[in-house]
Amino acid sequence: MRRETLQAILEAVTRVIDADLAAILLLDTPGRLVAVAAHGRLATPRLEGLRVDLGTRPTLADALRREEPTLVSEHHGGREPDTFEDVVPLPGDHSCLVAPLRDDGRLLGAMTLDAAACGVFSEVEVRAVGAFALLAARVLAEEERSDRLARRAASLAAERAALDPEGPAGATLVGTSPAFRAAVERLRLVAPTPATVLITGETGTGKEQAARAVHQWSPRAKGPFIALNCSALQPELALSELFGHEKGAFTGAHRQRAGRFELADGGTLFLDEVAELPAGAQAQLLRVLQEGTFERVGGSVTLRADVRIVAATHRDLEEEVRRGRFREDLLFRVGVFPVRLPPLRERAGDIPLLAAHFLARLRDKLAMPALTLSEEALRRLEVHDWPGNVRELANVLERAAILSGGGTIRARHLDLGRRRDPSPASPALAGEARVPLPPGYRLPPDLGRLDRAQAMEILRAIEEAGGRIAGPGGAAERLGLPPGTLRSRIARLRLRA
Repeated sequence: MRRETLQAILEAVTRVIDADLAAILLLDTPGRLVAVAAHGRLATPRLEGLRVDLGTRPTLADALRREEPTLVSEHHGGREPDTFEDVVPLPGDHSCLVAPLRDDGRLLGAMTLDAAACGVFSEVEVRAVGAFALLAARVLAEEERSDRLARRAASLAAERAALDPEGPAGATLVGTSPAFRAAVERLRLVAPTPATVLITGETGTGKEQAARAVHQWSPRAKGPFIALNCSALQPELALSELFGHEKGAFTGAHRQRAGRFELADGGTLFLDEVAELPAGAQAQLLRVLQEGTFERVGGSVTLRADVRIVAATHRDLEEEVRRGRFREDLLFRVGVFPVRLPPLRERAGDIPLLAAHFLARLRDKLAMPALTLSEEALRRLEVHDWPGNVRELANVLERAAILSGGGTIRARHLDLGRRRDPSPASPALAGEARVPLPPGYRLPPDLGRLDRAQAMEILRAIEEAGGRIAGPGGAAERLGLPPGTLRSRIARLRLRA
């Protein structure tokens, strides 16, 4: 739209003023212009996108610092390169007129007029070019404002979709904590691209909701979103589930059946718990990702499907590769753009928002319009470990809503385990305190339940190995881990004193 409008302005300029070339260039960086439109006898497609360095053209730079159009020197030879040198066949001596394009004093670019002869432009024509330049500047400024408003509207729509519990694609991404917002920003960044996404995180962190958000924010949003839980696949039926089968392909195949790849054509295929995919299916999935083709089980016709893959797992895929349970080449394919969803214990500040979100859903689901949450109950929620993450929070609140009879949920209605930060006298810490800590190590008191259990195993192994990490009999060997992986876990759990 902008280019057509600017082109029309240049055509109008050349009808009024006898110029061989009229062009509009926009300020690309503080010291560089880029040509976006041109018209006239000397106009050429080579001009579009041409970049003009102001640092090597002081005359042009000086003209742009002024408010009014400038009839610059008609002799360019030897002093500095012409604006369109090597692109437009203008002689060394020619007429050149430069009009800055400004919006409220802010430089947007320039309108230039060139004629192959000298002394072509009169003072009246110089003033006329100023009027055309003002018009072009207003077009550019309005277009820029419109773009800014469109980007803002898109951003607000994305924010609303991220916080809307009933978004158009069912994506529920509620939270404002830094760790969670960082993950959401990565999802937004990759969503418009065709890149394969790998979503990692503990069970219950909302990986499917994140996958739905990627689909919702992508150009494929109007296409299907097909989910497949790989951990529920029977090895002998995995290929059929993924790629379909022909009638009679195996016992029980009474008719032709489309697989998930065919069903997801034009949309997104979400492979949940991809680490659980059987070995044979991993090889076939790799082929599809590499070549984009597949055959149904029992078939010979090669099929194609335009599918974007979003995979998810709660496992460490690199560790699965080392143990021989996951193909390394497949990891490279599905792990193009990894996004880690933080566990709920790392985003405890989001618990009030999440609780409000789930309560709103429960009011409708359970027909309990008076359902509320007491301050005491909220405080209990905020200090819980949440090993089951967001999914556990949703379940706890639903049970509490039923126990409260649809009124106010109080602390006694919450079916929770121990607090995240037990007192030193609690049985959990008392048992841990009896385990000797290796010299130079500590057990951070704020670790969650699962991290604490892992930390204790690591500390026991280090103590039994006499403080050695690597080598025969070292802690890494005792735990069945590569030394580098163990050192990374020690750092993540903050076990060094």
